[in-house]
Amino acid sequence: MNKFKKILLFFIIVITAINLYSQEAKKSRFGIQYTFYCDLQVAPRNDEENIKALHHAPAFSYRINNHNLYIGPLITHVLTKSKYDNKAFGLHFGYRYYSNELLRNFRIFGQFHFSIFWVECHYHQLGWPYNTTGTEIKVNNTASFGVDYEAIPNLHIYAGTGFGSYGGFCLILDSFNLSEYIGIKYEF
Repeated sequence: MNKFKKILLFFIIVITAINLYSQEAKKSRFGIQYTFYCDLQVAPRNDEENIKALHHAPAFSYRINNHNLYIGPLITHVLTKSKYDNKAFGLHFGYRYYSNELLRNFRIFGQFHFSIFWVECHYHQLGWPYNTTGTEIKVNNTASFGVDYEAIPNLHIYAGTGFGSYGGFCLILDSFNLSEYIGIKYEF
């Protein structure tokens, strides 16, 4: 009986060691983030469609290992003096993939970002009613890369640059725009 207990204990230790060695450590965290970014169209189809915008984008995020998903509201300031109103509101979401740490607390990442916002616009015509107001839906998508630095535990500062379009889904580049952003993120 004593010998049986020793063999059983040995197998339990070996199986436990194999399981501990083969398991991957999954780190998952919720977070909140705030991103300030700017979109500048490089080659607009015409001056009427040219959009230069500043975006305030708070979001809730969820990270598993190197994968990060985020979603939140969007507040946009249209800087272009055109048919568009100055302020617009919408929604944004995205996916970010982090590299492993390159230096202490320093990583690079690739990101796909998608936003949709509603902006009021004013149309002028020669006949009655002369001026009309309507709402347009603008869809923006970008692909970018950036750097992330964990300044203190769980507090990240990041910045990046990318390219995209206001032309719909999946990086349709009918009018090319550049995107620059900076942000801060706290993970719980």
